[in-house]
Amino acid sequence: MLLYQAAVILHVLAMALWIGHMLIWSLVTGPALKAVEPAATAELLRARSLELGGLGWPALAILVVTGLYLLDMRGTGLVDGFLGEAGWPLALKLWCVLGMIGYQALVGHRQASLAIYANIALALLVLACSTVLVRGG
Repeated sequence: MLLYQAAVILHVLAMALWIGHMLIWSLVTGPALKAVEPAATAELLRARSLELGGLGWPALAILVVTGLYLLDMRGTGLVDGFLGEAGWPLALKLWCVLGMIGYQALVGHRQASLAIYANIALALLVLACSTVLVRGG
């Protein structure tokens, strides 16, 4: 039971890090860097932050490992999850996560103002599906 609780805590912390990092960069840091003058300074700040490495991919790795473990501990595998009670929220959650991964891999750190809001919407949908999975619905 202690391992399960640790996995839940790690999963929630990694989710908060992944989505929080995305929200801060999308809604606060990105727009703030557009206001920095001269533009070369803003680009230098942006480049330095990317050199430090992102938090998203490591957080995603933790989410995948702990998520699979938590599904297994609940007696729900991926295939069983789609066919059982967890069906639609699990499928929707995983499709949204795949969409967010695709966004990050393809668009990532480029300027794409409207796509950022679609990515945020997917993140909120992931949270909603997660709530339905845990609390029932």
